[in-house]
Amino acid sequence: MTPLIAGTLLALLALSFVLYPLLAPDGTSQVERSDPRLPDNPRRSDAIDALREIEFDRATGKLSDTDYDSLKSAYTQRAVDAMRAAGSIVCARCGPRPEASARFCSKCGKPVEA
Repeated sequence: MTPLIAGTLLALLALSFVLYPLLAPDGTSQVERSDPRLPDNPRRSDAIDALREIEFDRATGKLSDTDYDSLKSAYTQRAVDAMRAAGSIVCARCGPRPEASARFCSKCGKPVEA
């Protein structure tokens, strides 16, 4: 009977150890999902998403070439304006980088300029 009680207590201890981070009241259970590849500027994200969408619509035949050309130029200009407004950083070797707060280039690793 003693091994059964000891095993049960050990199992409860292990279960509480595993579940404590998930049930902690201090907010540590909430994992923030932030993707470093996503831009900080929502307008830029919307413009890039729209560009992807019109590329897909053109590839599937839902969008004519004339509509595609006009939409692409408008959304490309929006994306470029948003990137310029965000104060993008520039690597001397690789050019403009998408990371807004990086100190080093994500491609070559050299220091970047604001």
